Amino acid sequence: MKADLSSTEAEKPMSKIEIRKTSITALDTDAVVNAANEGLWAGGGVCGAIFRAAGHRRLQAACDTIGHCDTGSAVITPGFDLKAKYIIHAVGPVWRGGRHGEPEQLYGAYYRSLELAAENGCRSVGFPLISAGIFGYPLEDAWRVAVKACGDFLDQHRNVSLDIVFAVLDDAILKAGRKALRNSSASRYKIAERSDWKRLDMPEQHDTFLLRRPFTAQETAALRRGHIPQEMEDKWFWFMEGDTLFAHRSWTGVCIYRIDLGPDGEHTVTVNRDPEQYKCTSAEEDAQQLNSLLDWWTQEPYDYYQEWLAETADALNKCGK
Repeated sequence: MKADLSSTEAEKPMSKIEIRKTSITALDTDAVVNAANEGLWAGGGVCGAIFRAAGHRRLQAACDTIGHCDTGSAVITPGFDLKAKYIIHAVGPVWRGGRHGEPEQLYGAYYRSLELAAENGCRSVGFPLISAGIFGYPLEDAWRVAVKACGDFLDQHRNVSLDIVFAVLDDAILKAGRKALRNSSASRYKIAERSDWKRLDMPEQHDTFLLRRPFTAQETAALRRGHIPQEMEDKWFWFMEGDTLFAHRSWTGVCIYRIDLGPDGEHTVTVNRDPEQYKCTSAEEDAQQLNSLLDWWTQEPYDYYQEWLAETADALNKCGK
C-alpha cells in the first residue's frame, strides 16, 4: 500500500539532507539511487558498482522486466544483495549545453526518485550526484539542481519523514556539495558541521559536571541536526560529532558547552570557565541554564527568536527591571 503524500501542517516530521564521503553501496539507507540509463542496462561508475554489489544477474533481470525509463524519471526494483531494501533507477540527462531541458530533466529525476522512496515507505534514501560523471553535467550546476529538488520535495511533503544522504568519493565534489547546500533554501534540512561557522575550542579553563536528563528519539534527532545561525538574535551554533555536542556563541565563536551524551540519560558536560569568554557561574546554575537551553534546542522547529526573547526577559528580571 502506498504512503499518503499529501501535505499537512499538523504533522511535521524531521527530515534532513547530508553529504558524506563514502561509497553509495556502503550506505544503510532504505533505498539507494542508481544513476541509470534509459535502457536500464548495467554500466560503469556508480551504475556498475551498484549492479556488482546487488548481484548483476538478478538486478539485470528485474530491470529487463521494466524495460525502459525516460530521462527525467525513475523506476524502482528490489535491492537484492545490497543493504538497501530498494534500488531506485533515476535517469539523468546528458549535458548538451543546458539549453535542451537538462535542468528540468535532472530535477525530475531527483523528484521522482523521492516520490518512489516515500510511496514505498522508505525513511532514508541515498543518492549519487546524478549526471555529473560521464554524462558531463557541470559540477556546481548539478549540485544546485540536486539540493533544490530535494529541498522542494521535503517542503511540499511535510508529513513525510525522509533522510536524504548524498554519497560521494571525491573531496572537491564533497566541498562543492556542502557549499551548494549551505547556500540554498534547503539549508534548513542540513546537518550542522564544525566547518559551518567560526568557532573557538574549549579553553583550558573549564569545569565539568553531570547532567541527568533523558532525551526522546525525536529530541536526540533535533540535537544531532545541530543549528547554523541565521540572524542577529540567533545566539547559538551547535553541532554534533559522534555522541558529543559542541555549543558555541554565534557572535564570538566561543565554545560554552561540550556535552558527551550518555546512553542512560546521564551526560558529562564541560563548561567554559574562562572569565574573558564566559561569565562564570556555579555548576548548579549552569545545569539550570543548560536544561533551559535544551528545552529550546530539542523543539522542532527550533525557535531561536522566542528563546532570545525569553533569555532577555529573564536577564531583565534578574536586574529588577
